[in-house]
Amino acid sequence: MINSFGEDIYLPLVQLIYETVVSPPEWEKVIAELIDLTKAAAGAVVGFKGAEDRRASVFAKGVPKAALCNPQMIAALHAATLTLGQGAFLSIDLKTKLNPQWDVPLHECFGAEGSLLVLVLVKEGGRRIALMLHFDRPGRSETDRAAESLMKLLPHFQTAFAIQKTTLLERERSAHMESAFFSSSAPSAIITEDYQVRLANASFEKFVEASHLLVEYSDAVIDFVDTALQDEVTRLIGMATAQGRVRHVAWVEDKVKNVKWLVSVDALSGRVGLGSQFKNVFATNERVYMLTIRELGGNSLLAPDTIKSIFGLTPTEADLAYCLLRGETASEIARQRGVSKNTVHNQLASAMARLGVNRQTQFLHCLSMLSAMC
Repeated sequence: MINSFGEDIYLPLVQLIYETVVSPPEWEKVIAELIDLTKAAAGAVVGFKGAEDRRASVFAKGVPKAALCNPQMIAALHAATLTLGQGAFLSIDLKTKLNPQWDVPLHECFGAEGSLLVLVLVKEGGRRIALMLHFDRPGRSETDRAAESLMKLLPHFQTAFAIQKTTLLERERSAHMESAFFSSSAPSAIITEDYQVRLANASFEKFVEASHLLVEYSDAVIDFVDTALQDEVTRLIGMATAQGRVRHVAWVEDKVKNVKWLVSVDALSGRVGLGSQFKNVFATNERVYMLTIRELGGNSLLAPDTIKSIFGLTPTEADLAYCLLRGETASEIARQRGVSKNTVHNQLASAMARLGVNRQTQFLHCLSMLSAMC
């Protein structure tokens, strides 16, 4: 950072700017440092959406926050920066006759002496973030030097805001995913390679209660009583570890107990920070996986009509897809329908073409995703 400026005077300020990403109150320190650097009398950073934003965010020093939050002041700032691009400056002489829309709110905030330098830090859509510095001693040289310093800092302001925006979006996405996970009807748990459970939704706990002879869950550890199911879960975890974050799906059958399952394993990021899908899970960098187990035949919400309407299949193709999802083979379906196995394969090829896939595993993957949502 020192080399990018050629001066180390800015380094502490740059560090403060990036600290605002994780601690917004640090903006007050940034403003104080800017006032000291530019010899301004007061300063503020105001973020707002539109002229009538009643929830504008304000950090200030030397000027009342309440006055800056006044709707008239936000409307004035909106009008003043409306035609300015991102990174543009506006200099206002407070002693001259101002636009009637700006006059009263600006004077209430900064008085009627000196000049006001406004820098548009961010402008995207209706969102704007403006930095204002008030100089009580009139002088073009002061504002010019301040503008020069701010231009050196501008890339860091914009980078910090971009990081903050990404962080907020990731947090929102994480919260949505956690909400969807807990409310899903698909029995799912987030587990480690040795079957320790980090999170489990209510559907998973109900599944375990109903299948206690097949799966047991106590002290946050899954114990697979059924060896066929355990072997398949272990295999899928191995594939997820090797191939990354791709959903791996399998149909498991225990012919002795006459039970079939739809099992899927997704590898999740184990890193805290950007990209974490479930922020409350990752206390360490351990590998974790989302395990979903649904007993085939127990999904009363998914029917051929649902598959037909969502994927645009014919009734015959939708019924075929439903049978495959229940774990039936092409030979079994052909025998039940009284048709040849080739006929079933042709119908399957037609259904896959409608979904834009050319392999049965891809077709089953699409069906499994639909099953997980129903």
